[in-house]
Amino acid sequence: MTIFNAAWGRTTGTAGEYVVVPENFTAPLHDDISFEIGACLGIPASTALHALTLNGDIRGKTVLVAGGAGAVGHYAVQFARQLGAARILATVSSSEKAELARLAGADRVINYRTEDTLQVIMDATSGAGVDLIVEVDLSVNVNLDVAALAKEGRLVAYGSSEREFKMPFSKSILKNIGFDFFILYHLPKARRQEICQGVNDLIAQGNIVHNIAEVLPLHSIVQAHERVESGSAIGNIVLAV
Repeated sequence: MTIFNAAWGRTTGTAGEYVVVPENFTAPLHDDISFEIGACLGIPASTALHALTLNGDIRGKTVLVAGGAGAVGHYAVQFARQLGAARILATVSSSEKAELARLAGADRVINYRTEDTLQVIMDATSGAGVDLIVEVDLSVNVNLDVAALAKEGRLVAYGSSEREFKMPFSKSILKNIGFDFFILYHLPKARRQEICQGVNDLIAQGNIVHNIAEVLPLHSIVQAHERVESGSAIGNIVLAV
């Protein structure tokens, strides 16, 4: 079994030898999946799948994944490919991360530090824009996202570095685009169960790469947090309990 939501709204989390959670905060884990991989599925993989499927079937659509080498983004690129997206674009911040996103299945990887992101998106879509954006930092990218979306496009954001910011309402409404925001922890029980089953089904199909940057022992928890906070780790930092 794998668990999730152990820390949200609670005084303790999963960084311990034992934790007690409600039954609906657990999900079955395939026999051939290690506990280290299982630790990456509860939040990152589930967030990726919910973001991709929140607005229905993505078969034949063009998807942009912001942060295509991140914990969520790396799964989102792979799941989008398995779910039948016609074209997958991903943004990254380095050549090393670009290679990870390419290997995950992105058709076009954009280094936003060295390339004109919007121009690349428009060139790649013949000026039409993308149908769906999976966004990790809406406050930073909202203007770019609105410009990059096709008419009737949808933006699904699961993160933002700023709690309050301006949104380009006029440009958004003229294109009939929609915004969705979510916190995985607040999804209804039935949806969480649906997502857990969906993640397991996609993994069962094979060819999913689980990007674990480092596995550290429990007593190195401070070092693990520092690695995450520094932004130097490409992938998940996992504690072995």
